[in-house]
Amino acid sequence: MKIMHDTSPTRRTSSLNHRVEIQSVFIAPEESPFDTHRSVLDAWKNKCGGRMAPSWSEYSLLDFPSSEIPFISLTDISNSPLHSVYRFWGTGLTQVFGGDYTGKTPADVPPRSLGVSSSGGCARLVNNLTPHYEVKKFLRDNGVFGQALVLRLPFSDDAKTVNHGINMYKFELHGAETPLKTYFDEVFSRVDDDLTASETPMP
Repeated sequence: MKIMHDTSPTRRTSSLNHRVEIQSVFIAPEESPFDTHRSVLDAWKNKCGGRMAPSWSEYSLLDFPSSEIPFISLTDISNSPLHSVYRFWGTGLTQVFGGDYTGKTPADVPPRSLGVSSSGGCARLVNNLTPHYEVKKFLRDNGVFGQALVLRLPFSDDAKTVNHGINMYKFELHGAETPLKTYFDEVFSRVDDDLTASETPMP
């Protein structure tokens, strides 16, 4: 996989608490190790037809491989100020993140302690107007727990601004037999529990 050269500010490493760290890099979307991601990217390019991005009205979730739909989220994006809401949230993502975030914003999704980044997935789609591919490694005290690989695709109603985004996830775990819910149990829930505890006043 080739690391993309990107001079824009981005969170490369985030220490969520004393037990969890996220290392994030961006690679060329064409370098995804997954055939399904590359085929979805190729289909998106074909739909562009010379435009910066196709319109979501030309698409349906049924255009994506059925095996991937549980790990897809669709966001409605508005600009000035930047704001996004999840129109669709796959059932596999509910397992990983511990809830259904349909109708919610990225700021509601764990780990909440990361907050909203100006170089996050939604902002990168709006600012760069191109697909991107993020690889996030989740590290615990005993090493890499797993990683999430995310293909993000922009959609535009006017061929000028990004109005919708697709986020297509793949999750890899250190132990192949480890259930996906372990991501929430071992990483996200503990991070936000620690955050809540630190915000609670002492009696």
